[in-house]
Order: sequence, then C-alpha cells, then structure tokens
Amino acid sequence: MSSISLESFSPEVISELKYYVYRLIDPRNGQTFYVGKGKGNRVFAHAKNALSNYKNEDFSRKDEDSEVTKNGTIQAIIDEKLDVINIIHRWGLEEKEAFEVESALIDCYSGLTNLQSGHGSDRGTANAITIENNISRECYEEPDDINYIIIKTSWRAKEERKNLYDATRMSWVLNKNNANKYKYVLSVIDGVVQEVFEVDKNGWSESNNREGRYEFKGKIAQKEVRDLFYNKRIPPEYRKKGSASPVLYKKKNSK
Repeated sequence: MSSISLESFSPEVISELKYYVYRLIDPRNGQTFYVGKGKGNRVFAHAKNALSNYKNEDFSRKDEDSEVTKNGTIQAIIDEKLDVINIIHRWGLEEKEAFEVESALIDCYSGLTNLQSGHGSDRGTANAITIENNISRECYEEPDDINYIIIKTSWRAKEERKNLYDATRMSWVLNKNNANKYKYVLSVIDGVVQEVFEVDKNGWSESNNREGRYEFKGKIAQKEVRDLFYNKRIPPEYRKKGSASPVLYKKKNSK
C-alpha cells in the first residue's frame, strides 16, 4: 500500500481543477461524514481542521457554519493521529455546477455533519409522491403590504436542532440592518412554506460566539398572515436554479 501523503496541489493542477466537490471520510469506520465544494487547497485545509488559515490562505465560506465545518469528528481523527480521507468527486466545474453536485451528494449520504442542505435542495431527493405533491402545490400570492424573508432550511436541520423554529431562526450570514426591515420569516423546506414566524421587536442579533452570523427570536405569525403562506409553494422567482443563498428577501415590485 502506498504511503505517499499529499498536503497541497501544484499551481498547474489548481488551475485545471477549477471548482470541485469533495467528500471527507472517517478512516476509523470508512463513513463519509462531510460533503463540500471548493477550489485550490480547500480539501486539504478542511481535512486538517484549518479552513480559516491553511498555508496562509483562508478557505472558509461565508455561507457555511464554522461550528459545523470545524466539527468534532475531524478533531477526534486528528487526536488519534490518523488522517481524514478525502475524495474529489467531480472537478473542472464552474461554481454553479459545483453547488448542484454538492447538493446532490449531500442527499445521497446519511449521517453527514453538514447541517445545512445543499443549494438547490428544494429539487433534492424525495419520493415520487412527495415530488408530485410539492410541484403541483399552489404558490402563494405575493402580498403588497407584508415584508418577509425566506429562509431555506432542511429536515436534517430540524432533526438536529429538535424543532423547526430553531432550524429556521439561526445562524445565518446576512445584513442585520437590512434583515431588521422585514417583520416575518417564512421557513421553507423543499420549496414549501412549513411555517411563518413573526420576528420580535428586538429583531436580529449576532449569534453567540459566531461572528458574522445572526439569529432572531419570534413566534408563529397571527392566523391571517400565516394562512397566506402556510403549506404553499414559494413562487418561481424564489427558486431559480443556481440561487446560492439560503436567505432570500421579498422581491420588490414582483407583480
């Protein structure tokens, strides 16, 4: 068996790789525990638990939760003096293509430490009946007098955080001042509004020990507002292919 170890790609390889999608595997049990996308030497940085500073480069992503990427699994492997196994699943991609591959792979592996679903998760893995029900479901009509934010979360996040409220309200990369202009938050999974929350008067605040990430406290919206959105599909303009952000703001003059 080869004992060759690689800790970085050559500049020539980096140029040809472009964006790629990778898996991290626990050598103790052979299980894939993380799926990610990146370019350059990100895969090596992640396997070393050093995304923010690896060979003097920052490979962290603004759309990621650092508490998830810097997870206990990697550190436990390192503590046992073992190496995280990495697999490049697809390379030579444009960024939008990498998002799609990443999302598809996340759907394929159970037990991942990725808390957030991949981008485009509203087109992700589901049985035929669920797809039929979701796609044929009526879209809500855009109200003129209600400002809201759409947050695309996941069933996995709901399970991890024990409830839909916590899976929706934290912790997101966004502009706090902008977010505080919106009174309501639509919790969306698989393109369908699962709940409508009213943000309390204190608005969004920075999450504990998570610089640059914000959360809100609130309650389920009053019935007349909730009924406008609940259990309805989000309109096409909010589910365009290639949309990277899980946080979307109500579009102005959308009619």
